[in-house]
Amino acid sequence: MPFMKLIGTGKSKDIYLADNGDIIFEFTDRVTAFDGAKKAEFLHKGMVCCGLAEYWFKLIEKEGLPTHYEERIGETRMRVANLKILPVEVIWRNYVAGSLWRRFEKGEIRLPEGTDAREGALIPNGMLEFTTKFEVVDRPVSIKEILDAKWMTEKELKHLSEMTNKINDIMFSQLLRKDILLADFKVEFGKTPEGKILLADEVGTPDGCRFWDRHAYIRGEFLSLDKDVFRKNKGDLSQAYLEIYNRITSQG
Repeated sequence: MPFMKLIGTGKSKDIYLADNGDIIFEFTDRVTAFDGAKKAEFLHKGMVCCGLAEYWFKLIEKEGLPTHYEERIGETRMRVANLKILPVEVIWRNYVAGSLWRRFEKGEIRLPEGTDAREGALIPNGMLEFTTKFEVVDRPVSIKEILDAKWMTEKELKHLSEMTNKINDIMFSQLLRKDILLADFKVEFGKTPEGKILLADEVGTPDGCRFWDRHAYIRGEFLSLDKDVFRKNKGDLSQAYLEIYNRITSQG
């Protein structure tokens, strides 16, 4: 192991600076919800999220999209390139769930055209949203606000949208083979010193995705295999995370 200096502690990861300038993520067993108001730890969570992030980074890179992933170090550590993280998160939604449904119920937004006004409804062709990244509480943000604040250029936003669409295509089709529905997910991006945009942080983990069992969905049930188990007190998070890990990474 290289020399590491702790430079940050997030909700679920500890972040270290390696002696060669790379970043080392330590995926912990910590879990939070509701902007940190609810906290706990669950056995195996760090291993599951590190393993799934590695799985998806490798698959996404194989499909031609650049990421900051370099290598996994043991069960819970990952070495990644040191990037300047862009100040917006990108959310892709395939189904009406989570904050999208809550905002619709409050009358704050309209659902995309052709989408049924019910929780769990399929969103034809999906939808893309941006949220702030470095505010105390992340919030939805419009393209106009991003451009006006000069957080990103129009060209960069278009590039992020195209990359996120491709990431959804890769993950959605892969998960469907395992009878898992990808309701929605969030991703982050960063820039290299040369200005190249890479997929950053983590991807395809139950911390950042909403996974539903397809057979349960057909029966009209939402069987969550993600952090909603913790948010909504729907069972043992360790068990749910191990199940989604095993189903995604199993051969066949």
